[in-house]
Amino acid sequence: MMQFDPKKTLFLIDGSSFLYRAYYGIRPMHTQEGLPVQAVYGFVRMIKKLINQYGPANMALVWDAPGKTTRHDIFQDYKATRQAPPSDLFEQKKYINQFADMIGLAQVQVSGIEADDLMYSLAQDAKQHGLQVVLVTSDKDMGQTLDSQTFILDTFKDELYDAAAFEQKMGFPVQKLPFYFALLGDTSDNIPGVRGIGKVGALELVQQFDSLEQLYEQLDKIAKARMRTALEQNKENAFLSRQLFLLRYHPCEVPMADLAFNPADWQKARPLFVTLNFKSLLKDMAQDAPHVAPGQQQSLFGAPAHDPAPVQKKSINHTFKKVTTTADLQELVAALKEYGVFALDTETTGIYPLTDPMVGFSFATQEGSAWYVPFGHQGQEQLSKEEIFAALQPILEDQAYKKYLHHASFDAAVLWAAGIRLQGIVFDTMLAAKLLNKDGQKASLKALSERYFDERMVSYQEVVKDAGLRNFSYVPLDDATQYAAADAHQTLKLQRVLSKQLKEEGLLPLYERIEHPLLVLLIEMEQEGIVLDTDTLVSLGKKVTKDLIDIEDHIISAAGDEFAGINLNSPKQVQQLLFDRLGLTPIKKSSKGSYSTDSEVLKSLAKEHPIPGMIAKYRELAKLKNTYIEALPGYVYAATKKIHTSFSQTAVATGRLSSQHPNLQNIPADMHGYASQVRAAFKPGHGHLFVSADYSQVELRVMAYLSQDKALKDAFARGADIHAQTAARLFDVLPDEVTHQQRQIGKRINFSVLYGMTPYGLSKDLGIPFKDAQHYIDTYFAQYPGVRAWMDQVIEQTKETGYVSTLCGRRRYVPAIYEANKGLYQEAVRVAVNTAVQGTAADIMKMGMIALRNTLQERNLDAKIILQIHDELLLAAPAEKAQDVAACAQQVLEGIVPWDVPLEVTTRVGANWKEVTK
Repeated sequence: MMQFDPKKTLFLIDGSSFLYRAYYGIRPMHTQEGLPVQAVYGFVRMIKKLINQYGPANMALVWDAPGKTTRHDIFQDYKATRQAPPSDLFEQKKYINQFADMIGLAQVQVSGIEADDLMYSLAQDAKQHGLQVVLVTSDKDMGQTLDSQTFILDTFKDELYDAAAFEQKMGFPVQKLPFYFALLGDTSDNIPGVRGIGKVGALELVQQFDSLEQLYEQLDKIAKARMRTALEQNKENAFLSRQLFLLRYHPCEVPMADLAFNPADWQKARPLFVTLNFKSLLKDMAQDAPHVAPGQQQSLFGAPAHDPAPVQKKSINHTFKKVTTTADLQELVAALKEYGVFALDTETTGIYPLTDPMVGFSFATQEGSAWYVPFGHQGQEQLSKEEIFAALQPILEDQAYKKYLHHASFDAAVLWAAGIRLQGIVFDTMLAAKLLNKDGQKASLKALSERYFDERMVSYQEVVKDAGLRNFSYVPLDDATQYAAADAHQTLKLQRVLSKQLKEEGLLPLYERIEHPLLVLLIEMEQEGIVLDTDTLVSLGKKVTKDLIDIEDHIISAAGDEFAGINLNSPKQVQQLLFDRLGLTPIKKSSKGSYSTDSEVLKSLAKEHPIPGMIAKYRELAKLKNTYIEALPGYVYAATKKIHTSFSQTAVATGRLSSQHPNLQNIPADMHGYASQVRAAFKPGHGHLFVSADYSQVELRVMAYLSQDKALKDAFARGADIHAQTAARLFDVLPDEVTHQQRQIGKRINFSVLYGMTPYGLSKDLGIPFKDAQHYIDTYFAQYPGVRAWMDQVIEQTKETGYVSTLCGRRRYVPAIYEANKGLYQEAVRVAVNTAVQGTAADIMKMGMIALRNTLQERNLDAKIILQIHDELLLAAPAEKAQDVAACAQQVLEGIVPWDVPLEVTTRVGANWKEVTK
C-alpha cells in the first residue's frame, strides 16, 4: 500500500459513489422501528475502513447538488435517461450527512456544479497549498486529474492509481481520457459518443491518433469502412461528448482549514450508532481505542472538539425474583393458580429446542414483577429439576391455565423435549406482532420492547458472549434472573398492547380464527414428526457416489489427465475447463466478474459439447447427496427416531408456511431418477399409510374468484383444462387441437401473470422473441379482461392504503408502490398482485388444515397431519382407514370456502412419500 503523510494529504471522497455502493451492496437492513439503514451502515463502514488504513488528517465528502448543472447548459438531455433513485436512498443520506457532521468530516456541495468538477477544483486548490490529493472514487472520468501530486483510490477494488498505473490499465495516457470517452459515450449519463464504436474500437482509435481533432482530420487513415462511417455520421456527438466529459475548474472558495479532520472524532458518532442499532460499530468502538488519539496526528489546519454523551434507551427496572428454595417455588405456584393467566418463557443452552437442554423457565402474572426458575445452571445452588417439574408440570399441561408466550412453538418444543406437553396457549406475541408489523419492522421480543415501551432488554450477547461464557447454563443466577425474567415480563406487557392493537386494526379475527388455531396445530405436527428410513438413504447414497465417480472419469477421459482431481463444484476450475481447455464461448459473467458456469450456462453449452451436460448432472447428484442423502439422517431425533421439522407461519411475507431444521418442503419432488428415492425414505409408521391431499391450481382459482373474470370462472366451472384454453387463444386453434408444447406455453403464461413477469422476462424464460412474448401477454389479457381490471384495482387500493390485503385481511405493506423509480415500482406492483393471490391461497390452506384436523378428531379417524408442502398436505392414517381419510380430506378442503369458483383436491394413498407424490 502506498504511504501518504496524513498531514500533507487531502482525501476527497465521491459521496454519491459511496452512497449508491452502500445502498445496493448490502442486503436491506432496518432499525427496530423498521427504518431502512443499510446505506448508512455501509457508508459508515467504508469511511471507517478509509480512516483505519490511512488515518487522514484532511478529508472531505463531495456531493452532487440537486437540480441541473452547467452541463445541462451544454446538452439539455444530459442524464435525461437516469431512473429516479429509490425514495429511501435520500432519507438515508440525511443520516449520512448527520454522521459526517458528528465526526467533523467536511461536506462540500455547490449548486449547479457536479461533484466531479468540485473534486477536480478542490484538488487544484489543495496542490497550490503543497498538499498531495487522493481522490476516493471508482469513476474513471476522474483520471483526468492524475499527475505527480494526485492519485485515485478505488476502495471497492482496493486499488490505488497514479498516472502511470492508470495509463497501464487503460492503455493510453491520462491526457487522452476525454478523447476516449468522446468516442465511447456513457449511456448512464445519456452522453451519446459515437454510435457503433465500443470499447475495443475506441481504444484502437485513441492509440492510433493523438486527439479527436487529428482523428477527424485523418479519417481516410481508418481502414474499417464501418468505423469510418460511424465517425462521419456522429462527428457533432463526438465533440459534444468530449465537452461533457472534460472536467472544469470552478473557484470553490473553501478554506483548506475547513477540510481538516481528526480520526479520533470517530467516537462522536456513538449517539447515532445507538439510535440506528449499529451494534457491531458500537462494539468496535467499545473494544478498540481510537485509531488516532486526540492531538496525536492533527491536521495542519485544525483541531478536535469534545465528545458528546451517549444516548441510551430506558432500561427495565422491575422486581425479578429467582426461585431457588421450596418456599419460593410454592409462592410461585400459588401465584400462578391465583391469577390463572401468565406469561411463560424457557431458557436453553442453544437455539435448537430438541437437542439443546433446557436450564430454566420464567413466569410473569402481573406487571412489575416476574420469576426465574433455574435448574440446569452449572455449579450453582438451585432446586432439582424433579422437584420443579413436580410442582409446575400439572399447571403447564392444564388447558385451564392460560399462557402467553413469545414464539410459542419454540418454547413448546423445548418443554416437550423435557417431558412436558404444554397446553393452554392463548396468545403468541411474536405471531401477533408479525401480523401488525410494517415493512422492515422486527418482531423479536427485544425489538418490540424498545418499540412499544422504549425499554431496553439485556441481550444474550451481553450475558453470555461478552462475559466469555460457553452458554446460558454458565450465567450466574442473579444475572440469569434479570435476563430471563424480563422475557416473561415483557411478553405479558406486550400481550395487552398487541391484542388491543389487533382489534383496532381489524386483525383480531385473522389471529383468532386462523393464525392462533394453526399455531396449536403446527405444534402438534412438529411433535408428531415423520419417520425416516435411513437404510434406504444409505443404499441410495452408495448408488449416487458410484455415479459421481463414473461422471468424473468420463469428464477426465474427455478433457485430459491434467484435469484429474478437478472439483466440478468449483466455478473457477470448471471455467478453466470449459473456456480455456475446451474453448467454448462464454455466455455471461457472474456477479464477481468472472465467466458464469451456472446451470443456465451449462444447459446452453451442452448443445455444443457433452462435458457441460455431464457437469450439470454431476452437480445435481452432488447436491442431492450433500443436501439430502447425507444430511437428513442427522436430523433424526434420538428419542423418537423421527425427524421433527420446525414450521413457521411468520417467515414468508405472503403468509405461506415454511419449514426449517430441516426444510421438508424442499425435498425433491422430481419423479425421475434418484430424487424421487429420497421421498421413498419417508414412511408413515407401522400399520399406517400416507394420504396426500393436493389443491389443484389453487392460485389460478383464487385469481378467478378475486377477479370474477367470466372466462376463467366458466373454465373452472366446466372442469376445462385452463392451460389448454389459454393456449388455444394464444395460438388461435381449438382447445382439442392444442399441442403439448403449446399447452406448456399456456401454462407458463397463466402463472407468469400471477408472478408479474414482464414481456422481457417471458421472452427470456421461453426463449422467444420479445415481440412474441408481448403478443402472448396482450392476448392473455384480451382473453381474460377481468384479470387486468382486478390487477389495476389491487394496485390502486395498495396506493391508497400502503398495503395489500388477502381475502382474510392479512396485510403486507408495500412502501415501494410510491416509488418514482420505474424498476422498484414495477417490483412493488408484482408484490401487490402476487400477495393478494398467493396470500389468499395460503389462508385457504391454513383454514383447510384447521378444519381437517377438527373433522378427523370428530370422526375418530385416528389420522394426523404430518406435513404441509405449499398446496399439499401429507397425513398418516391407519391402513384400514386410509381411504376414509382421503375422502374426508377431499370433502373438507374442497368445501372450505363458499365460492362460485370450485376448489379441486386430488388425494393419493401410499406406503411412502414417493408413492403419494404426483
